[in-house]
Amino acid sequence: MNFESFENNRNIDINPEVDIEGRFVDFIPEEFQKDPLQYFETQGVNIKTGEIVVDENGRVREDPTAVKELPTWVDSKGNELKVVGKRVNIEKGKIAQSGNPFYEYDIIQTVHSIGLPGANPIAKIEQHNSYLILTEKIKGIGWYEKKALELKSRGYTDQDIERLKTQAELMMITLSQDFEEAGIYRGWKLKDMIFDIDIENKKIIGITPTDWERTSIDLEKLELYKKTRQIPN
Repeated sequence: MNFESFENNRNIDINPEVDIEGRFVDFIPEEFQKDPLQYFETQGVNIKTGEIVVDENGRVREDPTAVKELPTWVDSKGNELKVVGKRVNIEKGKIAQSGNPFYEYDIIQTVHSIGLPGANPIAKIEQHNSYLILTEKIKGIGWYEKKALELKSRGYTDQDIERLKTQAELMMITLSQDFEEAGIYRGWKLKDMIFDIDIENKKIIGITPTDWERTSIDLEKLELYKKTRQIPN
């Protein structure tokens, strides 16, 4: 969908199809249910900074406006849910190859179902030939936000920051082995991780991967992994 013409076409067909994971149903605000795209664009805040990057064929390769943190949602019992929304780029990675706009969401569900680290899936939405996926916000920060941490103002040296990077890279090696054992293959880059950092003690507690649109799965290997660990389908 061309979001430049979004407002002009809003009244043509805005009937959203919202598929919500059962345990999150009570969190979804009515305003979002009625018009998810409008809510995402007007209420969401960009997580990443930067400019939209278009390739030589005119396809959007990087779009910092496509991933937004939404307002905190609260259920009827007062529990809070921090939500991240992503507008799907159907011309990118395995999403384009598969023709499945929810390819990445399906990967997230699979990762969650077998207990490997990843965001909790919340919902997938189709509206006006556009697609959104929602996940629970992962605790921590992206490596691209390290300047925002103001680590040096907290007494960190360049060497301290490099040590954090080394810790993260070692953790990524271990994680990649765990995922490949389950038949899940993806790129492993710092920019695609969320880091839970112990600021005071200058160490990384854990890392969680994001951005699954280029991930592939060996289904036979995955089924064997689930069978050996008695994970139900």
